[in-house]
This record gives sequence, C-alpha cells and structure tokens, in this order.
Amino acid sequence: MFARVTYVQAPEGEGKIQEGLKIWYQNVLPITSAREGFQGVLSLIDPETGKGLSVTLWEGDEELLKSTEAEYHKQAIERYSDFFPEGVHDPENYQVNLYMGPIYNSEEGGPGLEIFRETQAEAS
Repeated sequence: MFARVTYVQAPEGEGKIQEGLKIWYQNVLPITSAREGFQGVLSLIDPETGKGLSVTLWEGDEELLKSTEAEYHKQAIERYSDFFPEGVHDPENYQVNLYMGPIYNSEEGGPGLEIFRETQAEAS
C-alpha cells in the first residue's frame, strides 16, 4: 500500500477550514476516490492552526503515481492555490509501513463526514 500526503494551510478567519474542506470534498475527493487503486483517505485538521493534511491510500505505487500525474490532480491543485494563501504544497509519496484497520465503517468517519455528506447532497 502507498500513500500520498498533501499539506495545506487554511487562511485565517471564521469558517475558512470548513470552506477549504468543502472545496476538497466537492472538487477533488469524488474524482480521486473513483480512480483505480484508491483504497481510502484520511483528512487531518488542526482546528487551532488551520493546518491540514490529506492522506490518500493506494493499492500500488503505479496507481499512486498515475493519480498524482493526472490532469485532474494538477487542476485541483490550481483551484486550491486560489483559496490557500500559502498555496498547496507539493504532495509527498510514501510506502505504507504499517496499516491496521479499519478505522471507521461506512456509518462513521469523524466530524468531516457531515461536511462531506453535505457536499455530496449539494452536488446531486
């Protein structure tokens, strides 16, 4: 299993973290999760600082690299750079050394699951 880690810094201000998450959930996650080899995602947020990490998990390194090099990924980074004043940092790729899961089932998922579901309902 392989992982792509992308770091962003949300701009300061009320609701900016949620706004950034909605952009990602609406424009990036649906396309990413539909790609061959996609295994899962973690969205990590520090609500105090606005720092966020996206960790996407991939079956193999070829699928990871194809996803990273895909045109949709480049366009998503461009869209994100308009929102994030520090830009979106170049993704880093890793081999997963240890994964023990599952963390959540389909009915759970942390506080971001509600935002994700709202974005999916808006898209329908």
